[in-house]
Amino acid sequence: MIDQLRNVVLIAHGGAGKTSLAEAILLQAGVINRRGHVEDGNTVMDFEPEEIKRQSSISTGLHQYVWNKYVTNIIDTPGDQNFFADTKS
Repeated sequence: MIDQLRNVVLIAHGGAGKTSLAEAILLQAGVINRRGHVEDGNTVMDFEPEEIKRQSSISTGLHQYVWNKYVTNIIDTPGDQNFFADTKS
């Protein structure tokens, strides 16, 4: 089964659009029925109150979906240098 598992890790600096890209992928995959927006505080990847307040990922977000018979983990990492340790792990 591991040959049908894929990990997609989104790594970039803060404000680059990692969470927005993750939302678009999840929408396309049919996991969510509407794309959330960081500015509106309604994304599935950034759900903690502090993340919504800062409009920035603080912890790594993970969602799983099936696409073309592959189980895919999409991993949204924080872009702020203050949270580099979380991204590195």
